[in-house]
Amino acid sequence: MDDEFYRERARHMRELANQADPFIKKRLLRLASNYDAMTTPPPMTGPSNPPVASVFREGDKGREE
Repeated sequence: MDDEFYRERARHMRELANQADPFIKKRLLRLASNYDAMTTPPPMTGPSNPPVASVFREGDKGREE
């Protein structure tokens, strides 16, 4: 089975969930997320570890008292 099959099944489960009672809706949405998890993740683009933003503002040297 390929990614398209799993995506289609997930879409179908979400359509059914829109018409279901709250208990069944929760279970169908969980099933849809399981189908989504079976698909191959898209290839990563860009750096795997993005730079962390600085905590201090420019000119702020922290509390060095």
